[in-house]
Amino acid sequence: MVFLSIAVPFSDRLKLGSSLSRFWLPRSHNTILRRVIDRIRTSLELKVVLQTAVDEVADLLQVDRCSFFWYFHDTHRVQIMCESAPSRKSGIHDTQTLLKPSSLGYYPMETFGSLADAIVRGELVVNHGAARSRISAWIQPFMPRSVRRPKSPIFGSIANVLVPLTMQAGSIGFLACFSEQPRRWSSAEVELLQSIAQQLEIAIGQAQLYEKSQKQAQRERLVNCITAQTRQSFELETILKGAIAQLLNALAIDRCLVHLVDDLNSPAPAAPAEYLHTPITRQSILREKHLYEVCRPPFLPSVVEFDLSGPITQWVIQNRRPVAIADVSQDPRIGQNNPEYQQAEIKSSLVIPVQAGVDLYAILYLNQCTQVRYWSKNDQKLAQAVADQLAISIKQAHLYAQTQQQAAASEAQAKHLVETLHQLRLTQTQLIQSEKMSSLGRVVAGVAHEINNPINFISGNLPYVENYVQDLTDLLRSYQEQGEQSITLQQREEAIELDFLLADLPRILNSMKSGADRIRQIVLSLRNFARLDEAHCKLVDIHEGLESTLLFLRSQFNDEIQVIRNYGQLPLVTCYPQQLNQAMMNILLNAAEALKNWQGQKTIAIATDLVSATALQPTKVRIIITDNGPGIPQSIQSQIFDPFFTTKEIGQGSGLGLTVSYQTIVNQHQGRLECVSEVGLGTEFMIEIPVNQTQP
Repeated sequence: MVFLSIAVPFSDRLKLGSSLSRFWLPRSHNTILRRVIDRIRTSLELKVVLQTAVDEVADLLQVDRCSFFWYFHDTHRVQIMCESAPSRKSGIHDTQTLLKPSSLGYYPMETFGSLADAIVRGELVVNHGAARSRISAWIQPFMPRSVRRPKSPIFGSIANVLVPLTMQAGSIGFLACFSEQPRRWSSAEVELLQSIAQQLEIAIGQAQLYEKSQKQAQRERLVNCITAQTRQSFELETILKGAIAQLLNALAIDRCLVHLVDDLNSPAPAAPAEYLHTPITRQSILREKHLYEVCRPPFLPSVVEFDLSGPITQWVIQNRRPVAIADVSQDPRIGQNNPEYQQAEIKSSLVIPVQAGVDLYAILYLNQCTQVRYWSKNDQKLAQAVADQLAISIKQAHLYAQTQQQAAASEAQAKHLVETLHQLRLTQTQLIQSEKMSSLGRVVAGVAHEINNPINFISGNLPYVENYVQDLTDLLRSYQEQGEQSITLQQREEAIELDFLLADLPRILNSMKSGADRIRQIVLSLRNFARLDEAHCKLVDIHEGLESTLLFLRSQFNDEIQVIRNYGQLPLVTCYPQQLNQAMMNILLNAAEALKNWQGQKTIAIATDLVSATALQPTKVRIIITDNGPGIPQSIQSQIFDPFFTTKEIGQGSGLGLTVSYQTIVNQHQGRLECVSEVGLGTEFMIEIPVNQTQP
């Protein structure tokens, strides 16, 4: 305890006034103390408790100012929590003192002058100011040097009393009374203040315990809210924006920003440095995807000005520890003239790494712009709790995103497998049909070749036979004209009907010649249909291919089916002749089979024309094959080109004909194959292929 005056006799104290003399009466002392304590304990709110205490003391002692402040050992600063400056009465007239500016806030120890050492040590300070009693003046030279202190005005006060309250490790509380005029603080006043301080310690402890439970509940509510958001949505942007918005309100800060740095999760130690030196163009892209900010009006977002490789960001990435900066201008890592902090008007900053184990997911920035803020332990605990929950949420969001990507990849792979399977089935269909047609083509070509040889022999020898017969006929005519024949020869002539034979033999030879020509034409048509020597794309006559196909299907088109041709003027078309003939044969065969059991007139119409080029498509040839058969039901029209789909009975159809035709026309010739049908009115197939094919 430090006194700058000593107690004086009771008679001298009475001269100070009745308001002070009452403290010497133990019963009144206890009554006053009990009344003050009762008022202090009316609330569990720390601010209310402290404000009530200073108001009661100021009113009781009639001081110019009564304050409560904390001294913090770690920052070596004082924070004035609350103060009271009551009205005073002077003489007959009631006058109020002029309102003085508030002294709430943080102060360096230099503000308290010579009293700083006593505050640091947590000592009781009693300063009477300039006025001293005769006894005090006589004793002053004999007092210890540490007790003798010069006058040190604090906030304009001359006399003051500072009563310490030791509440918690790292800080000391003081109940302080200030007087602008010299004042002799009596022992009764000091003892009363100490008694009030003791009770205030209890009230503050209870209030702090209540405040701690409230802040713990607040942290739990905030963390639970973030957890609930995570359960409702795995969208990282929604989670982060919701969390920092709630943190902004909970801590009453001006800016809250989260910086995703998940790209740093690499085992290579050089990854952070590489990230920090990312080109500006890439940083601008990363800024949109990796920065989320909420701010309190009138402050505007600072995402554009945010430096992805700022000094504090680098420090947190390298050290993985929180940073609490009360005054950014005094931090050597930032400096006084940092443009980023000046543009964002940041005065204080609390930076928390969002990490789980060794993985750093993000950095959380809490910025105060309106004033310098000394971040309390509760502020740091709440921010750390949010950061820990965000780390879990980000990790879950990443896992969810990976799951979604894997699901999408699996779905794409499954779709690809389905398409591949479908393509394999089509390829199998084409191979089967191609093999069939290839075998058929080889058989047809072989038959044509085998027939062609004797036909060529017959056709080649018929002129000679005709000449020989003519010569023999002429010879017989000469014998008949030269003389009488024997009875035997005459009888022989009559037996063989020589005149009829000579007349009918030329006709037989002509018939044989005509039959040989017809067989040769059939062989040529078979070879034209097979086209084994024309597997590549080349110019062909579409009408020639149609006629060859119709000739080949003549046995399928019995006399009941009438084929109507309506050919237009077509140029030579670049196509794959064998495959195109096969496609048209499948469609014509399908029409013939549809008409097989159809009652009434049976007609197949074939029409061709040229489709002029437009801005969207090249010149095309169009082939329309129509039958007047039973038609195709609407329910199965979308399936007629599917592999192995058939309406025939088992064993009568493979379901490959129209599939092969579709693949040949659409895929191989980049054309169109469409079917229009109505039950009872027949079916129409329309084929369109470009005149000029783009050869692979």
